[in-house]
Amino acid sequence: MPIPSKTEPAKVSAIEWHNPGQALRGLLEGKELQTNITLIRYVTDVVGEGPTLHVHPYDEVFTITEGRARFTVGDKTIDAEAGDVVLGPANIPHGYQNLGPGRLDSLDIHLSPEWIQYNLASNWDQSSVLLSADSKVEVKED
Repeated sequence: MPIPSKTEPAKVSAIEWHNPGQALRGLLEGKELQTNITLIRYVTDVVGEGPTLHVHPYDEVFTITEGRARFTVGDKTIDAEAGDVVLGPANIPHGYQNLGPGRLDSLDIHLSPEWIQYNLASNWDQSSVLLSADSKVEVKED
């Protein structure tokens, strides 16, 4: 017999979690719905623009809903387009950029009740599409 749920059905309207006109189009942390999944919607029309190289202490699943993106996940470069899904494993540096032409729209699923992110590069070169993360990370010498 199934175990009864401890949560109730809920709705979060777009106005409560979307930010029209911004690249970080929406953020809905799972703790607001008593779930272990956080949603981030990222949208940009600028080729070469995207989330900087970063890491999370949990897995992240990227779903491309429109356009094309180039991902750097660890030492791998992965090109993805609308309908594709990419996995960013926990504690592996990753980021992506719009390959164009046109808009990139992604819904990123964080397997965590809250968004925890550590940025590794303050700014990617937006004049060209990222080919390798190695040159984009600033290493601080002791």
